[in-house]
Amino acid sequence: MSNKRHLVVGVSNLVSLLLFLGPFLWVSQAQDLPPEVVNYADTVLYNGHVLTMDRDRPPIHVTQAIALRDGRVLAVGDSDRILPMAGPDTVKVDLEGRAVIPGIIDTHSHPNRYALSHYKDEYNLAYVQSLREQGVRYVNIRWESKETALSDFKRVAENVSPQEWIYTTFRGNATSRALTRYDLDEVAPDNLLYVMIGSATQGIANTKMLDKVLEAYGDRVPGILRDDKGVPTGQIFGAVGTVIDQEVVPRVSPKVLAPFLKRELEEWVAIGVTTLSTRLKGNEVTAYGLLDRAGELPLRLGYSHEIGRSNPFLERALKRFGNLQGHGTERMWMIGISIGKPDGNGPGSRGNVCATPPKKVMLPGDIYPEGLCEWDLPGEPGADAVLVVNRYGYRVSGVHTFGDKGFLMMLDAFDQANQEESILGRSFGLDHGMMVSPEIVEKSVRLGVTWSLQPPMFYRTYAAGVSRVYGEEYAHRWMLPVKSLLDAGAKVSYGADTHDDPLRQPMFNLEVLVTRRVKDGRVFGPREAIDRDSALLMMTRWGADYVLRNDELGSLEPGKLADLVVLDKNPLDRNVADEDLSEIKILATVIAGEVAYGSLTADN
Repeated sequence: MSNKRHLVVGVSNLVSLLLFLGPFLWVSQAQDLPPEVVNYADTVLYNGHVLTMDRDRPPIHVTQAIALRDGRVLAVGDSDRILPMAGPDTVKVDLEGRAVIPGIIDTHSHPNRYALSHYKDEYNLAYVQSLREQGVRYVNIRWESKETALSDFKRVAENVSPQEWIYTTFRGNATSRALTRYDLDEVAPDNLLYVMIGSATQGIANTKMLDKVLEAYGDRVPGILRDDKGVPTGQIFGAVGTVIDQEVVPRVSPKVLAPFLKRELEEWVAIGVTTLSTRLKGNEVTAYGLLDRAGELPLRLGYSHEIGRSNPFLERALKRFGNLQGHGTERMWMIGISIGKPDGNGPGSRGNVCATPPKKVMLPGDIYPEGLCEWDLPGEPGADAVLVVNRYGYRVSGVHTFGDKGFLMMLDAFDQANQEESILGRSFGLDHGMMVSPEIVEKSVRLGVTWSLQPPMFYRTYAAGVSRVYGEEYAHRWMLPVKSLLDAGAKVSYGADTHDDPLRQPMFNLEVLVTRRVKDGRVFGPREAIDRDSALLMMTRWGADYVLRNDELGSLEPGKLADLVVLDKNPLDRNVADEDLSEIKILATVIAGEVAYGSLTADN
């Protein structure tokens, strides 16, 4: 009994001693581990080239390894420093010399629009059915001539009830521009009938449709074209087209939209895009929100709300809407308000560019010899919308602009807003950068504008088009003048603004930014070429400013969200020629520490 008593006392004392010494033993062991390790990393990637983008200017810092934990970056550094952060359950990936960059931030593309086109065979069935359930008959019309179009409308009207709408969309041609409401009344006198032409700012309405719009909005809404006696012709051009599109035509159910939007975004993840910025209508916001709440939104979405797009009632709306800028989740948040565009697309695309140089030639498709500044149309909200947006604490973002006069119109409106209430430090946006004069560069820098630049527009059509229509000097000096913007201190980011491959792929656009070579093989503006470091910063760190997530995205720094892309080659490697940068392949895309595309092969 005595021996047992001494054994019990001995064990008790040993336990007490271990309990007393436990914290000190842990501290002693912890001193052998890197300071970041409270828990081991979930994933460690090592033995590669990790481009951290942790500096706001070149050169890019390159290290060997990165550790991820709980969806964020735990640490970056040499492999010898990062590998000890791996525990028994950590996924360790030997990069074998491959490269890691932050997730690509695309600041101007339209996946909501691409989805409807890319999956049109499936979507159109669901779209037509959704409209039909709401009493709208969507129809396909032959626009070869006035006679064929009216014959088709007449046939449809004879086979629908008077309570149903007749509705169609069309890119527009001479036939559509020749029709009046009286032509439509003759073939469809009992139905609401509306044709949306091209963008939402154009259309044709019959009398019943015009009456519906005028009853709801009165004569205050601009864009109803009238004859010399002041009588509406049925032709729509201006803000009322957007009002009809977004407030009068029944919306497609977000539940119908959501699956197609998801599939489209999955394609962008596969090319290394982890954050995408676009402008959205109300039902599109709802559809993406459904995906977000279900945990099915494939990437991060910073959106500009279209509530300001050609909206003559914007201030009335914002009084009730409140300020939601920056509000959202880690996957989806609002970055600003999109307003109506000052002008249209470049040469060859209906020619409605708002530019100061005179045209030397007219390309097929140009219908405005002098160009067209849409903000000059009677009653167009235009610059006033900028003042309203700023007055309610928002920034302007996600806006289409092409010509130099259009940019100056926007900058003058920004300047006026700034005098009312400072916009400095709020990253008001300008997009595309196709005809940017030195005056525009200077004004944009002074007002702290953040640019979203689209290399595919420069590459595919518009550098060559501007050269032919306005003169070669403008194509060299004004088209996508990235280096001039950077040298002046401007903030620039990158966006593809196309669904087409390879044009939307980041590595393809890296090559365009570095070489300035366009589709026909010519090089435009070689002095505007930028180094690879700057181009990669455009696609990552600098894009975070446009989407208002500088503190969370754009670089691989401890504490930031673990969004990254694994490439088969290092884009900074000079052994990869400039003209071969587009051949670099995406091996894996990681969002919040999880593989969203491709694969990472763990060590055995």
